[in-house]
Amino acid sequence: MLQLALAPCSFSPASTAFTATRQSLVSIKLLEATKVVGDYGFDPLGLSTEETAVPFREAELKHGRLAMLAAVAWPLQEIFHPILVDAMRASGWKNTFDMMAETDGKSPSLLNGGLEQWETAPALMLAIFLASVLELGDLKARQADGLAWNEYRKSKQPGDFSFDPLNIARSLPPAEQREFQEKELLNGRLAMIAVTSYVAIEFAFDVPVVRFTPDLFRPLILAPDFRAFMDTAFTAASMDGSIDGIAY
Repeated sequence: MLQLALAPCSFSPASTAFTATRQSLVSIKLLEATKVVGDYGFDPLGLSTEETAVPFREAELKHGRLAMLAAVAWPLQEIFHPILVDAMRASGWKNTFDMMAETDGKSPSLLNGGLEQWETAPALMLAIFLASVLELGDLKARQADGLAWNEYRKSKQPGDFSFDPLNIARSLPPAEQREFQEKELLNGRLAMIAVTSYVAIEFAFDVPVVRFTPDLFRPLILAPDFRAFMDTAFTAASMDGSIDGIAY
């Protein structure tokens, strides 16, 4: 490939140089088309082999999708749970249980002891049940193809459960579908790092992540500087329609 790319720099006619450059571009496009989605050549432990590539990608996509949900739900729970508890108690539900009181406002996890409360059991059981339904459907589909429980079809797109009710990905051309898959994988990897950071921060500093970095999670309308700016702006605007401070 390097020799092909450097061919125009040698003692070649102009027409040959154009042909070589065009062949180089075609070769690059073919290489990109056959490249595995999300493969950046980073595997220092050599874990990915021909046998493990598909199951590892299946596991990575599942964990990435779950982490993307958790990365959003974790701070939202810490923000809105106290508001909902106070609202329910104010409306007459005096015995409303504050599940996050034991963790001092932190989302329940294994490290802060929040998951040891029996009140979390229904939510955990529901999550396990939904995950089991998806896994059982995939397991039966592989059994129908004569595969064992730990064997995967290499011809199947990893992570494809044919679940696209809004027809977002299926309606895209192949090139855009590949780009869509690349973005999903990269966002999933970032989300896994984010959730790990949430757990580590709350364990190390014993404070909810929304309080540790409030600027990332507090709505702009609640920021003191923004509210002061808006108050000043609207005060100045209201004086335009007044005489001696009296609105008309």
